[in-house]
Formats: sequence, structure tokens, C-alpha cells
Amino acid sequence: MFELNPHQLLDAWWQHLLMVLVSAVLGYIVGYRQGMLAVNRVEDQIARLSVELEKCRKSLIVIQPELISSNLSRVDDLKLIEGIGPRIEKMLKEAGIQNYTQMRNTPVEKLQDIVRQSGSIYKMHHPETWPLQASLADEGKWEELEKFQSELNGS
Repeated sequence: MFELNPHQLLDAWWQHLLMVLVSAVLGYIVGYRQGMLAVNRVEDQIARLSVELEKCRKSLIVIQPELISSNLSRVDDLKLIEGIGPRIEKMLKEAGIQNYTQMRNTPVEKLQDIVRQSGSIYKMHHPETWPLQASLADEGKWEELEKFQSELNGS
């Protein structure tokens, strides 16, 4: 079998102890370095995710709960917004946009997607101003809305 002290030396125990200690120290150093690399990777990932979370928090639209319940059931005439006719109004309502509050809180990109999905006949419609117009209508600023729409028409 395996003999730890084949020459029967009386002082071999300290050599064995020294090898165990050196092995333990080297194992600790290697493990510590590997652990620190893993910790640094996790900390970097947490920092990236924190930045993403902050971006999401800033882009979050906060609506008061009492406004949600009253505004979800309300249905507005979206055709009062310049650029929306009966067909586009129907498309928007099928997509879940029933009133001015929902229109003003809908990103322009989503409005563009709704219009694009309806076919090439609607690609001449540009919904960039629809949320602003819906905002004015939702706040009851009809004179400002008319003035804005006349500027859009170039009248």
C-alpha cells in the first residue's frame, strides 16, 4: 500500500504538516480569487440591471387608480382628432383604445403599429400628434385643440 514514511524518519511528520499547510494556503488563494471574480461578475450584472430598472421606472406612466376605473368605461368620439376617420377609429377601438385618456397614454409607436397592421392604404396616416390632440380633448381644451388642428391643416 501507500507508505507515508517509507524510510522510517523520525522528523517526517513536520514535512507532511508543511505540505498540508502549503496545499491549504494555495487552495484558499485560488478559491478566493475565483470567488472574487464571480462576485465582480454578479456586481456588474446588478449594476446593469439597476440602470435598466431605472430607465423602466422613468418611462412608466403612473395613472391614479380612481382615474383608471372611470376612464376605462368611457367611450369617446376619436374622430374629433385630426387624422382619425371612422375606419381608423374602429381599428383603434378594436385595439383597446376607447377614449382620449387611453389615446394620450398610448405610445406613438403602438399607434403606428395599429395603423400599419391595417394595410398599406393607411400608411399615409401619421399618428405623431394624436396623443397631444387626445390630451387636449381629454382636458376639455377644445379651443386649443381647434387652434392646433388648424395649424396642422395649414389654415
